[in-house]
Amino acid sequence: MENNTQLRRSDRNKKKKNKSALRKTLNVVLWGVLILILAGIGAAGGKVLAIIKNTPPLSQDALTKIKQSSIVYVKNSDGSWSQAAILHGSDNRLWVSIDKIPENLQNAVVAIEDQRFYKNNLGIDPKRIIGALLVDLKAGGKPIEGASTITQQLVKNTMLTDEKTLTRKIQEAVLAWQLEQKYTKKQILEAYLNTIYLGGPHINAYGVQAAALQYFGKDVSQLDLAESAMIAGITNNPSMYSPDSNVEKATERQHLVLSEMLKQGFITQEQYNSAINEKLNFVFKNLNLSTYSHGYFIDQVINDATDALVKKLGITKSEALNKIYNGGLRIYSTMDPNIQTIMENAFKNPKLFPVDPTTKESVQGAMVVIDWKTGEIKGIVGGRNTNDFKYVTRGISFADSKRQPGSSIKPLTVYGPALQSGLTAATVVDDVPTTFTLPGAKPYTPHNYESNYYHGLVTLREAITDSLNVPAVQVVNKIGINVSATYGKKFGLDITKDDMYLPALALGGLSHGITPIQEAAAYGAIANKGMYISPITFTKIEDSTGKVLVDNKPEEHVVLSEQNAYILRSMMMDVVNHGTGTAAKLSNMDVAGKTGTSENSGNIWFSGFTPYYVGTVWMGYPSSNNAVKNYGVPQVGGTFPAKMWKTVMSEIHQNLPAKRFTDKPSGIVYETVCKDSGKLPTDLCRQDPRGDRTYTEMFAVGTQPTEYCTVHVSAKINTLTGKLASEWTLPFLVKEKVFINPPGRTAKQNAYAADGKYVVPTEVDTENQIQPGDNQGGNTDQNGGTTNSDGSNTAPVNGTEPGTTTDNGGQSNGSSSTDGQSTNSGMNGNQKSISGQTNSTPSQKGIGNIINSIIGN
Repeated sequence: MENNTQLRRSDRNKKKKNKSALRKTLNVVLWGVLILILAGIGAAGGKVLAIIKNTPPLSQDALTKIKQSSIVYVKNSDGSWSQAAILHGSDNRLWVSIDKIPENLQNAVVAIEDQRFYKNNLGIDPKRIIGALLVDLKAGGKPIEGASTITQQLVKNTMLTDEKTLTRKIQEAVLAWQLEQKYTKKQILEAYLNTIYLGGPHINAYGVQAAALQYFGKDVSQLDLAESAMIAGITNNPSMYSPDSNVEKATERQHLVLSEMLKQGFITQEQYNSAINEKLNFVFKNLNLSTYSHGYFIDQVINDATDALVKKLGITKSEALNKIYNGGLRIYSTMDPNIQTIMENAFKNPKLFPVDPTTKESVQGAMVVIDWKTGEIKGIVGGRNTNDFKYVTRGISFADSKRQPGSSIKPLTVYGPALQSGLTAATVVDDVPTTFTLPGAKPYTPHNYESNYYHGLVTLREAITDSLNVPAVQVVNKIGINVSATYGKKFGLDITKDDMYLPALALGGLSHGITPIQEAAAYGAIANKGMYISPITFTKIEDSTGKVLVDNKPEEHVVLSEQNAYILRSMMMDVVNHGTGTAAKLSNMDVAGKTGTSENSGNIWFSGFTPYYVGTVWMGYPSSNNAVKNYGVPQVGGTFPAKMWKTVMSEIHQNLPAKRFTDKPSGIVYETVCKDSGKLPTDLCRQDPRGDRTYTEMFAVGTQPTEYCTVHVSAKINTLTGKLASEWTLPFLVKEKVFINPPGRTAKQNAYAADGKYVVPTEVDTENQIQPGDNQGGNTDQNGGTTNSDGSNTAPVNGTEPGTTTDNGGQSNGSSSTDGQSTNSGMNGNQKSISGQTNSTPSQKGIGNIINSIIGN
């Protein structure tokens, strides 16, 4: 028994010894683990300190200058501004201040995202972290519930990356705490609501404003409770809870948000019930940069704003574009939505464009309308959608593409400069075939559009009215290509050294061409009393805080005097009233304009202005200068371009008060002048066989003529032969007639001139003496007459000035004597009397010739 007792004691002792050894072992292990933990904590602590030390500094710019969409505004007829386009890069974000965000939307986000947001100033929420950890543990360690506060999410969205690392989480917590110490809750919430992603599969929306516009088609300030709860519910998982992705799940999430708002006391039961039962109307309007309306105008705004930012801020073009698409700018455009829409609708009408079945390429077009009083562009269309051409965002715009202007350049480089150089609307040039030779240039012979038809003597007013080419070249040759080019540049045209020759400056054959925008602005200077105003598409650019970055005031400078602008406008009104531009005439409004057709009808133009607006229309082919034809017939500026101009302008002016150009400046005088000389008329000017050749013209004071016409002359002719009468002419065949004597015109030129048959003859009625065949050759006196071999003078006689008398008074003063003889005193008394005797005399020889001529005919 004792042995048994000892045995049990022995066993107990052994067990005690074993427990003691195990306890010692456990203590060793525990102390080892504790040492390792402490060592780990020390190392981790050092790492945490290093992470905190490397945390980026808190940046206000990072919060407020994140990628924000820019807005282009237009002014409505009532003076209010509305959005015309939203421009954005990858992030479509529109910043709005907290006071414009409904309280229901603010509370909805707080209720579902961070219910202790207003109570917690740590930036992190320890209670929420522990709660989220427990939820995750119950789920087997899977991350089920997030613990980030609104402040943490803001930091992550604006200052840190999305990487899921310990470093990022520690820095996020540090920055969140700093943010809470520096900014108010309202400031933090405003930044958060403007940065969160709220898009869907087809919606690109950053911030509540972009979301409100794209889901509900309204400004965020107009959202009601139900709509606010819907948007607030998206942020947790946009791919699942966006109504663009799944309306049913989005609605479930919305109900959860409303439930939390009710539970937390943000809304009443009645508000909850009403919101739950409200049926939402979605628009799902994706506001990306390729879907804005009025694309051609907005694209031009972007281009112009880019250039302005580069110039004003001294940045690169790339940096300027980045500001436009990501800088939250506010750009105030000059577009008139009504005018822009009228233009766009007109360009959709195929009947307003030529059709050529022989080519697959469709005729393209462009149009620009400007308020010439301000330089503000009101409408731009840069092309039309056809089978072979479609509008592409910031693609080709023919409104800003250079093409040869043809004769539409003439008011700018020919007739405007001519008036400034001292010529007048009554200055006469000779429209006859002429070859021009300038130093260093090949001989050049221009032709009129009507091929071999030439008008003869014409005034500058007539030359521009009928768009005659030869007179235009003569004018530029007279005033000089340097003067012409200088004024072209003043009118805003890009005249280069390659354009310093007659065809380019007189007829619009520029090496690079001009754009419809440039031409419209240039014509606007004529309408604006000679004052050029550079065209603008926007008035100012503001940043997201309202600070003005660019105050876009147009440049102004004088090109023409008010008097010459007034006269040129009058000349251009004739173009529309009874010249090449009659198709553009408006019934209730004065119109001044000019047609243009480049060589072979490759580009056709019409530019014109009213008392309200100036507009330019161009038509042609996109990739070539092939002739613009309508069913095989080449077109000109006075056809489809003028028709398009009239269609658009008629509708634009439909409800505007009818106006006429009545703003005559001081310094304008009127004089009656001769059409064929541009000088004061004599009695002969009214006796022209074509009728009275006088008319009343306007002049700038000091430029009116003071000399009398020497182009009209009277001369005695043989009515049978049409030659100048001489001593050989039978008296009864002599008649005094009125002719024109164009200075410097040759017989060869005269053969082409429409007025050639009214030119005084150069041949004298003799058997063998023929005068030289032009008005400059041969033995001529100062009056252009000819001297016979016997010394007699058959010179044409100039007319008399009003109030004076001469021997013939401009009338035929050949009279019959009582003895049957005729005395011809009208030819300076040098012609001999011709008797009716039968003896052989020079007169008898003349009779024989006449009889032979009669028999021969």
